Amino acid sequence: MMRLFVGLEPSPAFRAALYDLQERLRGAGVGGRYLDPANLHMTLAFIGEWPEAASVPLPRVEAPFSIALSHVGMFQRARVLWAGIAPCEALDVLAGRVRQCLDAAGIPYAPQPFNPHITLIRKPVLPEESLLSVLRPLPAEMTVSQVCLYQSARGEDGLHYTVIGRSNQEEA
Repeated sequence: MMRLFVGLEPSPAFRAALYDLQERLRGAGVGGRYLDPANLHMTLAFIGEWPEAASVPLPRVEAPFSIALSHVGMFQRARVLWAGIAPCEALDVLAGRVRQCLDAAGIPYAPQPFNPHITLIRKPVLPEESLLSVLRPLPAEMTVSQVCLYQSARGEDGLHYTVIGRSNQEEA
């Protein structure tokens, strides 16, 4: 069994903007478990334990589109601080197509509604709550042209996310 999820891999420039935001959060006194920049990603559907990666269908991206960082937020219950993505209909449609492909293949996934974000810090400790309302990511955009299948594995220093499959315009 493998722990899997379908997501988007940040472009190098987008990843650099996310890392810059992490560094600005550190500089503002925000504590917690910062994700390694190599682990930054956007989850489209979390599958969890599944026996075979090859059986997970990945929809192609019919027409590449852009997404942009927009704000910082926090899930209180999950204790996660994240970078939000500006509203994007093409992204919402893609997330829906990922879930339709998983449904058609009989692969279960977490049922939570899609909320486009990239986790930056787990168990954040903020010096003051108002910090989130004033801290904004630097402008950053990336083009989405493929969907990735990730494997999540626990190592001595925490979770590591590895891309083990990709869709592209030539694949269905």
